[in-house]
Formats: sequence, C-alpha cells, structure tokens
Amino acid sequence: MADGGDRPAEKIRIVASINDADAKQWNDLMNADGAPANPFVSHEFLRALENSKSASAESGWAPSHLLLEEDDGIAAAAPCYLKSHSFGEYVFDHHWADAYERAGGRYYPKFLCAVPFTPVPGPRISGGSRKRRSALADALAQIAG
Repeated sequence: MADGGDRPAEKIRIVASINDADAKQWNDLMNADGAPANPFVSHEFLRALENSKSASAESGWAPSHLLLEEDDGIAAAAPCYLKSHSFGEYVFDHHWADAYERAGGRYYPKFLCAVPFTPVPGPRISGGSRKRRSALADALAQIAG
C-alpha cells in the first residue's frame, strides 16, 4: 500500500484472462532473471491456450492469473488456474481427491499455479524483487486457504 509517497501503491488482482494483463509487462517479468526466454510462460502461449479453449472454465482450467500491480503497472505475476479436476497436470492427486471427498471434504475447485499440460520447469512466480515475489506468494497462500 502507499507509504507516505515513498512506495508505490500495491494491489493484488486476479484476472480471468491473460488478455487482462499487459503482454509486454507480463513477458518482461517472466524473463526478468536473465535466463533464456521460456515460451511456456509467455503471454502469447497462455493466450493461445485460452483462445483455443484448452485453458478455459469449460475444460476445467479456468484462468485466474495473479498480478501484483503498482502505480506503473504489473510488478509481479503468476500463471494460475482454478481447477475442477486433476487432468492435464503432472501431479497425480486423483487418489488424494477421492479419499478427501469420501471423508466428506471438498477437494475441488483447487487453485493451481502452473502451466497447463506441461511438466516443463521455469518461472511461475515472477517479479523484479524478492519482496514482490514474496508478496505474491503470500497472496497465493491466502487464496489457497
């Protein structure tokens, strides 16, 4: 939050489409660590998944991207999805989900920070500073409950 004018105002926001995040700012954040660009977290790749309906509420991958915004734009970001099943992930938790629901719990929907349909490693929580990435990670923890 604003700190007597010393720090820019911060706001956490969930967007239901990657199109609601500025493409240049998103890509700059995802490639901020100096490593070669990772195409799987690029704005263009995530947009293609959404436009093809591969990542959509109907497919069980509802886009819910997390942004930390400051006065001058996106300061940290994470590709996130609200999942209604465990298909298309490389964490096989079907048995956990079944057991939890048999015990009376509600496993779905679950909030997942990932790139759909790929086990490729790379950035998931990206921001210019450790403090910004920490703020975004804290928001993820609060959302996950």
